[in-house]
Amino acid sequence: MADTVSDRNVAATKYAYNNIHEQYVSSNLTLNDTVRQNLDHFIASLSGKTVLDVGCAGGREPEYLHTHGLTVTGCDISEEFIRVAEKRCPDCAFFVADMRHIESPPDTYDGIWANSSFLHIPKTNASATLKNFHSMLKEQGVLYISVMQGDFDSLRENKQMKWPERHFSDYQPDELKNLLLKTGFEIINESSNTTHWGPTFLHFFAKKVG
Repeated sequence: MADTVSDRNVAATKYAYNNIHEQYVSSNLTLNDTVRQNLDHFIASLSGKTVLDVGCAGGREPEYLHTHGLTVTGCDISEEFIRVAEKRCPDCAFFVADMRHIESPPDTYDGIWANSSFLHIPKTNASATLKNFHSMLKEQGVLYISVMQGDFDSLRENKQMKWPERHFSDYQPDELKNLLLKTGFEIINESSNTTHWGPTFLHFFAKKVG
């Protein structure tokens, strides 16, 4: 039962996605150029073929990774997203999970892809979540994370889309970089892009070294 601000905010985010999943999936059916380029860079950075998509939504990116010869597992907090993802990519494996508490054995994955999903984790849970990602990765495993740039850390409405509140944690580049370094990662690439709808996104590729 949710009993902290962080838990309540994550629960609100889950509620929102379960209620907007059809609209969200229909508006994100295809890959934009930035996501495709980052996927290709992620694939090229891997030393193996086993990957986890954290916050897989409707399975768009697991499908792309699978078509490039990878063994893909996807997870999402929304049961509705998982149902859609299983239909879109039946050859991938999916499960429902709060990314703060994923239960996978250590050294399981060659890569973890977290595109616009880690940004829904309250900052009080960020370090512990990254440490678990670190544990799940094999030595030299690659982590990709994208977040929005800023200083926000709370519930945010999307008034334009009339979507319920979801939790967002925005980061400054050095803030996220230092968080990754402190949890045992080495930064191998970082970039940013400003979207046509406003926010600037930060993109980090990091490797497990410690």
